[in-house]
Amino acid sequence: MTKVLLIGGPGNISRGTLDYLLERGYDLAVYTRGAAAKQQTYPDVAFYEGDRRDAEALRRAFVDFRAELVIDTICFELAEAKALYEILRGRIRHLLFLSTVDVYGYPLARIPFRESDAFRPAIGEYAQKKRAIELFYEDKWHKEGFPVTIGRPSLSIGPDFCPMLFRDWGLRTVPKMKANLPILVPGDGNGLMHVGWGYDVGRMAGRIIGDEKAPGKGYTLSAETCLTRDEYLSLFTEALGVNPERVYIPPEYIERFPGVQAMGTIYHLYRVNMAFSLEAFQKDFPDYRWLPLRQGVEEFITVNEQRGAFPSPEVEILEDHLIRAWQAHLINWPD
Repeated sequence: MTKVLLIGGPGNISRGTLDYLLERGYDLAVYTRGAAAKQQTYPDVAFYEGDRRDAEALRRAFVDFRAELVIDTICFELAEAKALYEILRGRIRHLLFLSTVDVYGYPLARIPFRESDAFRPAIGEYAQKKRAIELFYEDKWHKEGFPVTIGRPSLSIGPDFCPMLFRDWGLRTVPKMKANLPILVPGDGNGLMHVGWGYDVGRMAGRIIGDEKAPGKGYTLSAETCLTRDEYLSLFTEALGVNPERVYIPPEYIERFPGVQAMGTIYHLYRVNMAFSLEAFQKDFPDYRWLPLRQGVEEFITVNEQRGAFPSPEVEILEDHLIRAWQAHLINWPD
């Protein structure tokens, strides 16, 4: 059996990778922290305990398992990539490095954005570091034929992560929806979001790894199509069977509102259009079938209801203050 080592996980994305590869008979191992507890969830997977920054422990896991294929899901520093390269060069058939669509830079140079389009400067330290790692691997591919592929997930919903417009990952917005309380929508609702279901993004990674067409290429990993902000919200309201009032507020007003910047808002969730072409992936993997994003939304709601993770809808959040301030602004605005 083909041996695949995952570095990191199983998490929002990599659990889909594990399931996809297990269904196809691969021999799998995961290098991660908390390995003993995770082993119980995946008894057919070998787990190696270790920190991503511990290059020697990672090398021992790789040598012991004798992996042919490697997927790195948690590389955030260039030094980590360089250390892994030294471990893997000349010893594997394929490495898949998971980066981020944020390396494309915002606003995107084209809608929908293709991997071949011009990148703009990455915004923020996270995206800048991911781009530096990409450039390192691209150089190794061009100069040495090092068999690396770059996968770039967009924002991906999962039980522990929910892109909900601009702030709270859904844990606070979903209870507001359930109670039919007003919800905030940046702009006019027609701005574009490109959110994937993390589990399905992981399956895409599983389809890529080991395929001879993939080395030297980069692929955007997300849902097959983008949605408007209103369409994305409707996935939640339809799953909950509710129809709360939607309050449309200009992004500029949101951006200037006291407290918004201090929360560490994600700029592209409410300020720009996000839409990516999946043509490159579709061309190389025409047999792949996406799972509905609605399933990811339902999973987020169901799992967090079971956990008791949703707070009372009566708990005040910044969105409530924004909505009231904007409505007062409209009332006082002269005709």
